[in-house]
Amino acid sequence: MIRSLALAGLVLALAACDASAPDTELATADLDDAAVTLASAVALDAGGLLEDAAASAALATSLSGTARTTSIDRPGCRADRTYDAATGAWTAVADCERGDPDGRFYVAFARTSTYRFLDGDGQSQETREGAVSAEHAVLSGSSTFRSPFGVHVLQSLTTDLTVSDLDAELVTIDGTVQRAATDTLRGPRGERTLAYELDATLDGIQGPRGLAKRWRRAVDGTITGTLRATLTRTPRDGETSLVEIDEAFTIEFPVTGSGDRVAEILLGGRRYRADIDTGEIGGMAL
Repeated sequence: MIRSLALAGLVLALAACDASAPDTELATADLDDAAVTLASAVALDAGGLLEDAAASAALATSLSGTARTTSIDRPGCRADRTYDAATGAWTAVADCERGDPDGRFYVAFARTSTYRFLDGDGQSQETREGAVSAEHAVLSGSSTFRSPFGVHVLQSLTTDLTVSDLDAELVTIDGTVQRAATDTLRGPRGERTLAYELDATLDGIQGPRGLAKRWRRAVDGTITGTLRATLTRTPRDGETSLVEIDEAFTIEFPVTGSGDRVAEILLGGRRYRADIDTGEIGGMAL
């Protein structure tokens, strides 16, 4: 009888401990911050995943060995390119700047990348003409993106992308992306800083050749991945606290009533819709 009472007491004690244990699920506000960060990491004008996909799609235009320095690859950019006949690969170093440094949106970013044009047998060739696919890899990247909702600083970037359907109106891009960055968000809830790593897979991303601005009405496909971050919250009144984020995400691009597409982000069981160009998520109080 005494043993049974002791066991019952232990069960009650464990139940009490469980009831008082902290909730391991992220608060809605923390998920909102993660979604804002993810939207910036995707947006075209922020130097995000779609920007690098659009640069890959631009390889489907008539780039040739005679175009050593050009701004055709990306709006607001100049790229110096050199060709290595031994490897069949081009190396491109791009420096880009868009927007007003004192305005609502501003981005400056740099990329060092390689790309190869491939014929039907998978052999590399110097020029785009006659190629059926291309390989595009970002070796390093950095950027600073300022917007009304915060500052996004990219510390490292690598991509491994394959471009197919080079002769179609919409080219197709598949591959992987790894990014590491720090976002600082400011608003009525105080300051939040997210130091994060992002791993993403691009699956059947389609976009037009040439100008990236045309992607707003044409981009399609799916991006999946994982966002891992340390969120530091500094409220206006109160103590600083830390939250660990480790969330899978899915991003698709449905068409809105205006004919534009948006980035629909599924994160932590919640859905967010972000502007493809700027990364703004409508109606969110930061």
